[in-house]
Amino acid sequence: MRVKSEARRQAIIEGAAKVFLEHGYESTSMLEIAARAGVSKPTLYSYFESKDELLLEVMKMLIAELMPSSFAQLQSDQDLPSCLQRFGEHFLAHVLQPDLVTLRGIIMTEGRRSDIGARLYEKGWSQEVGKLAAFLQQAMAAGHLRPANPATAAAHLLGMLESEYQDYLLGATAGPAQPQHISRTVQDAVDVFLRGYAPAPKAAQLDVAAYQKYYY
Repeated sequence: MRVKSEARRQAIIEGAAKVFLEHGYESTSMLEIAARAGVSKPTLYSYFESKDELLLEVMKMLIAELMPSSFAQLQSDQDLPSCLQRFGEHFLAHVLQPDLVTLRGIIMTEGRRSDIGARLYEKGWSQEVGKLAAFLQQAMAAGHLRPANPATAAAHLLGMLESEYQDYLLGATAGPAQPQHISRTVQDAVDVFLRGYAPAPKAAQLDVAAYQKYYY
C-alpha cells in the first residue's frame, strides 16, 4: 500500500508540473491537475492541500532530479579550476532548461504574495547550495582560496555563473544557450572568482578557522 501511495503521489506531482508548464500557475485549477494525474479531486486534496504546496513539490522534484549531478562534480581531491569548470557547465546546463526557467519564473511571481519562495529555498535549494559552500570551505582550509565566508563565496560563484543569462532567466529573450557558449561563460566566471578569492601571499595568510569564527 505504501509503494502504491508513493507512486500516486509522484504521479500527481508530475501531472501538476505538466499543467503548470502548459497553463501557468494562475490559470491552473486543482481539478485540472487531478484529471491529468488520473485521480479524483478529493484524492488530490488528501495528498496536497493547495496549489502552492504542489508547486513547491514540483520545484523540489526538479531540484532533486537535476542538481545532484552538478554538485557531484565538486571533488576536493581534484584540480580546483577544472573542478569548478565542470560544476559550472553542469549547473548552467540544468538551470537554463526551458521547463525549469518557466517554473522558476512562476516561483518568483508567486513569491511576492506568499512564502513559497522562502519555503523552496529552505527545503530544497539551500541544501544544494550548502554543498557548494562546504566544498569552498575545504578549498579555503587547504589554502587554495583566501579565508572568507563560504556561503557568501558560493553565492558569488553562482551569481557570476548566471550573470550572462539574466535576460533569458527573466523571460526577456528566447532560446537556451548553446553548450559552447556555456563553456566560455563558465570559464570567464571561474577565472574572475578564482582571482577574487585568490589566497594571499604566505606571509600574509590568515588561519581560516580563526577568521571564519571571528567574523562569521
